[in-house]
Amino acid sequence: MTRKTTNLDAIAEEFVKQIIELSPDMRVSLGLRAGKQGFEDFSPAGALRYHQLIKETLEKVSACETVDSVDEVTKAAMLFDFRMAIESYENNDHLGDLNNIASPLQGIRDGFDLMPTATAADWQDIYYRMAAVPTAYAGYKESLIAGAELDLLPTRVQLRAALKDLAATANEANPFARMQEEYAAWASSETGKSAELPTDFATKFAAAVTDATQAASDFASWLEAEFTSRAKNDDRVGADRYRRASATFLGAYIDTDATYEWAKAELQRIHAEQVQIAEDLFGAGTGVFEAMRKLDDDPKYQVLGTDGLKKWMQETSDQAMEDLANVHFTVKPQMRALECMISPTGSGGIYYTGPSDDFSRPGRMWWACPPDQEIFHTWQEKTTVYHEGMPGHHMQVSLATAAKEELNSWRRNFCWYSGHGEGWALYAEDLMDKLGYMQDPADRMGMLDAQRLRAARVIIDIGCHTGKELPGWDYLASVGISQEAYEASLAKSPFADLGDTSAAENEWDRNHVWAFMNNNVAMAEGFLVFEVTRYLGWPGQASSYKVGQKQWEEIRDSFQAAHPEKSLKEFHDQALLLGGLPLEVLHTALK
Repeated sequence: MTRKTTNLDAIAEEFVKQIIELSPDMRVSLGLRAGKQGFEDFSPAGALRYHQLIKETLEKVSACETVDSVDEVTKAAMLFDFRMAIESYENNDHLGDLNNIASPLQGIRDGFDLMPTATAADWQDIYYRMAAVPTAYAGYKESLIAGAELDLLPTRVQLRAALKDLAATANEANPFARMQEEYAAWASSETGKSAELPTDFATKFAAAVTDATQAASDFASWLEAEFTSRAKNDDRVGADRYRRASATFLGAYIDTDATYEWAKAELQRIHAEQVQIAEDLFGAGTGVFEAMRKLDDDPKYQVLGTDGLKKWMQETSDQAMEDLANVHFTVKPQMRALECMISPTGSGGIYYTGPSDDFSRPGRMWWACPPDQEIFHTWQEKTTVYHEGMPGHHMQVSLATAAKEELNSWRRNFCWYSGHGEGWALYAEDLMDKLGYMQDPADRMGMLDAQRLRAARVIIDIGCHTGKELPGWDYLASVGISQEAYEASLAKSPFADLGDTSAAENEWDRNHVWAFMNNNVAMAEGFLVFEVTRYLGWPGQASSYKVGQKQWEEIRDSFQAAHPEKSLKEFHDQALLLGGLPLEVLHTALK
């Protein structure tokens, strides 16, 4: 039975409507027409419009009475979300936003990936976005200038990554030129030949591509000239900003000191399990990294090229869907489609994009493979397929998207917290292990390697950004890192050429983050450089995965203790049907 729309639902829907008007990207993600706007406004004026809308909506939500339990959860989530957004804005956290994964730089570059390309109307929308690229860079430039005036400057690490990204954008990995190639292929197809577009459309589109490429090049020149001598040498954001950032990603406040110590103990536990598997596989005395090298060399666990990777991803994903649907999770028919994709960016990222609101575009798992990587190791990546796909992000996002009869649009499509989303995806990896999908010790080594990565990230994320002391040699030895190996990694840090950091000798800095991570994960150097750069420029996000998993497991255990008559499937369904929530609210909602 369809739930009756309440006053609070109406407020939420009106908020969504206004957000959609401000954000073409959100329209595209929902499967709607992007329109003439092209991009959201990346300038300070654009941020102010969001801020004012959130303040106005917060007042309405605060004054609105709830009528049922769904309303109660919605109100709690909106109050938390809006108050966090206001606190962040008032502390100018939106200014000086430059990193290698989630700043406007990537939004401009990747803005075309999800846009449909089947009809003349689709290509008209793409043209509008292409023509808006110079304006998008100009607005972003205004925000960086405003940040610099408040001494919110880019760091040397993020500036170098941005300039490398922009160089590729204007040349070998040009996303604008790629769209022109796709347009030419479409225009020469039977569909394109019969489509109704202005006679000068191809000429105008080519000119827009040229202007977009030039805008990227000009922005790079400006960025280099403006900030090379001014970029900060300290990657740390400090305890206050870290507290806000962490809560923004988790939807909950944590004790950073206690969490730091917990993560150190968790890393020791994971390492001990890896040592046991290494010795079970290859004999007593075999080290964890030695075992991983042997697994890498085993053809049984290799797929070749991106075509091979895509095929293996899809087969693994399809099998998980077939096995889990309506056994451990409720899967509606429209949720079954999950496409595995190779991203053209080559940045090294792996991510999921949800289905459109009407499921005409399915959920997709993306792998942005570095161009020089030809061999992919299934023992290491199987757990990632479960994380991004089924039962990870795809199960979580698609079930919420399909819950139109229960939840308003804000709950289904807009309320997203990394601690909830990424914590669930890590919970899903561990669940697949418990369900027997990691019976091959090699696959389990890969799952533990991924878990080890996330535990190590909590340590370096909190440690670096809040200025904690480095762990001692005894601790490093307890997680399998020798002083010799650590110091060798430190000496070869790819960030060493950026100069001495501002950290004290016994405190975390970018070079120690590199050395620690290089001795904790089995990851190709290109991937790891990308990852470490990400951690340094996105405080609070990296730790939200493992901390989120910890909280999901606590929530599950509390639920099962309170409801011993309910199955694990009932917990999964009940929890995921709440949609994305701040973890603080999820705890309360399931009590």
